[in-house]
Formats: sequence, C-alpha cells, structure tokens
Amino acid sequence: MKVENKDINFLQDPRLVSSEMIFDGAILRLYLNQIKLDSKQIVSRELLHHQPAAAILAVTKEDKVLLVKQYRPAIVEEIYEVPAGILDYLDTGTEEAEVGAIRELEEETGYRANQIERLASFYVTPGYLNEEIILFSATDLVKVDHPLPQDEDENVTVHEFSRSEIQAMLKVGEIKDLKTLYALQIWLNN
Repeated sequence: MKVENKDINFLQDPRLVSSEMIFDGAILRLYLNQIKLDSKQIVSRELLHHQPAAAILAVTKEDKVLLVKQYRPAIVEEIYEVPAGILDYLDTGTEEAEVGAIRELEEETGYRANQIERLASFYVTPGYLNEEIILFSATDLVKVDHPLPQDEDENVTVHEFSRSEIQAMLKVGEIKDLKTLYALQIWLNN
C-alpha cells in the first residue's frame, strides 16, 4: 500500500505554501515545496520522503556483533552494516518500529532476539530527507530453524565480529555506513 500524504510530516508543515510531487517511486517520493520562512520570504525546497526504518545492533551471547554485508548500487560497493530495513506501510499506517526491527533481524540474519530495546532514533540527512532510523539493541539471540526469507531483491551475508575486530575495522575505515558507525560506537562504549 502506498503512503498517504497525511502521513508525510513535511506536507503537514504550517509554513507550507504549495507542494508538487515530482517523482513517486517504490521507496522514495520527491517533492518541490514552497515554504514561507519566518522572515516572510518564500523559498523552494526539494524534499525526499522515505519511510522510516529500523536498525538493529544485534549482539550474540559471546559478545560478538552481527553485521550484514550487501551490495549498495548508489556507492557501487559491498559494505558492512547493522541489519536494517524500511518499516512496512500497512492499511493502518506505518508498522511499529519494534515489530519491524524483529522482522528485519530474522529476515537478514536468521536470528530472533529474546530481548530488544529501543536505543535511539535519528535522521540521516534532515536537510532534504525525512527518513528516520530507529535503532534497537537485540540481545539473547536465538538461531531460527526456518527464518523469514530475505526480500527478493536482497542478497545479504551475515558476519560476526568481536570488539577488537570492529575496532580494527574502524581504524582502517572499513565501516562506512553512518547508522552502523553510530550503533557500533554505542556498543563499544558500553
């Protein structure tokens, strides 16, 4: 189901003068909005809508973090990331973040967490993109015999890393994804 305009925060802005949808894709919508600033000046802003996402800092009983490796066409590279995914849009609105986190963890890693806790939420690039990522900690992991399948367009591999391995990867710049850098800093500092 497609996202309703009423569920897009920047289309509810009281400063909004006009809005034109330029592109309506599978996961992104691009709008050209006219916004009236406090100075009364009207400015144009190109704004992207992206459904919120859940990201999971998954840590095994052996104190190893699970990262997935996947190809990202925008940067033409395979990179390590914490498991993550877009929250589904349902008839009733956006899927609950914790439900999406549990689903994405199983789809991407084949694990379920007996304990899941919300750590933080943040915006990736709030200057033009409204994507919010809700970060969860997943512990007391259990391997699932028959996990939910990965999305058809995904081909991720799961890897376990110790704290020292992650520190070495960070030192040489091997971790490039911002949500992953943030999650790993939380893990390393606890």
